[in-house]
Amino acid sequence: MLWECLTSPDIKEAVDNKLIAILPVGSIEIHGPHMPTGTDSLTVCEVVKMAAEKEPAVVLPTLYYAYVPENRHFPGTISLSARTILIMIEEICDEVSRNGFKKILIVNGHGGNSSLLRVFLREILHKKRDYVVYALIEPWLAIEEVAKKACESKVAGHACERETSMGLYLFQNLIKMENVKQEAAIGSTGLTGIETPVDWQAYAIQLYLGDPRLATMEKGKILVEKLVDFVADAIKRIKQDEKVPRILDDFYKRAYG
Repeated sequence: MLWECLTSPDIKEAVDNKLIAILPVGSIEIHGPHMPTGTDSLTVCEVVKMAAEKEPAVVLPTLYYAYVPENRHFPGTISLSARTILIMIEEICDEVSRNGFKKILIVNGHGGNSSLLRVFLREILHKKRDYVVYALIEPWLAIEEVAKKACESKVAGHACERETSMGLYLFQNLIKMENVKQEAAIGSTGLTGIETPVDWQAYAIQLYLGDPRLATMEKGKILVEKLVDFVADAIKRIKQDEKVPRILDDFYKRAYG
């Protein structure tokens, strides 16, 4: 069920039924020449909605904006500061808790969000709160083995065969396959073991990876269904979880009295 489609009494009923709230987070950035800039957000939103149909939960409006300065050199990317994103997520969680939901699950749809979300989970510990945040930071790892069997490209990642296949399954009308003319060229800075601000730009030269031309709706269906099952199972386990709230409460008592 979508938060924005519920009435006020519906929200109260969801709280009374001890449903969890889910915040999908994505990005707005270039996804090669063939996928929409909202690919990460559109995908995670659809996956979470499908998962919440299997295991009831309240799905918050997707957070489309992200910290993606590495892709500002192509049209379409919108990048906000890391601090702004952290504040937005924190204030959303605070408001969700004020409405009565004490378990909040963040489901990530953008690889670049991973490190920031791990920082956010630690930020939660800086002051006492009356809710628990759980996160699926890299949910795509749960379908890695299935993806290896279903897909043919040796290189996977951004706007690749896998992601394009999922896009064809979820929002085919937005994919422009005719814009992909060849397998992606990849490179590097040549500085093995040394990180720089432009590692991504050197690696993903065309802002897509592998060969998206191999993508099919059928492959996308396999990947999406596997991912939906993983998220639905996570929702179920979080509903049942009593250990994390207990540990967090004990931490707050010891840390802040």
